[in-house]
Amino acid sequence: MAAGHAEKEIAIFNGLMKLLRRGANPYLIKVQDIAEAAGIGKGTVYDYFASKEEVISKAILYHLNQELKAAFQRIAAKKTLREKFSVLLDLIQECLGDNRSTVNLLLSGGGLHNFYTFLKEQQQELAQLKEKVLKIIDHLLEHGRAEKIINSRESEFYQLMALQGALAGFSHFVGQRDLYPDVTVEEAKNVAYKLLLKALG
Repeated sequence: MAAGHAEKEIAIFNGLMKLLRRGANPYLIKVQDIAEAAGIGKGTVYDYFASKEEVISKAILYHLNQELKAAFQRIAAKKTLREKFSVLLDLIQECLGDNRSTVNLLLSGGGLHNFYTFLKEQQQELAQLKEKVLKIIDHLLEHGRAEKIINSRESEFYQLMALQGALAGFSHFVGQRDLYPDVTVEEAKNVAYKLLLKALG
């Protein structure tokens, strides 16, 4: 069981995400639909949540947290900065190319963007997400410094911007593949790493 969540809460989160990943319109989903997908009674949903909107916002945040946790574990398992950076790029490609990923659901036209108001109210969960993202970034930068790849004379803010710039460039490539028909994913990954080295070396 995930820390801070009861087993039935997680079942509700998973049931809701199952519906969204099947293409269900969040505005048309009923609490009864969520309950059936979770394998519980409708009343149980209301034992934990006041509204459908609360279920959706908290389910999104819960699954984003789980995906970021798994991402860090995959990155941390690698030894070198290049390997870690490569895994991070793979994760970006998987995330943007997988309709089942929580990030892709948020970016898609499925209407979830209209739940941002509810998401913003979940300050504790949002803080946890930010912490996990920063943990991944710090992990990469620390390994780059340890390998003497990153020039420690530059400020931490500069290093952060350089890393984000390389990631943004690769994300653009993944999201606009039709603009670069002759560029392979591996080539784009190599270019992103070279950009990082030039900016931080």
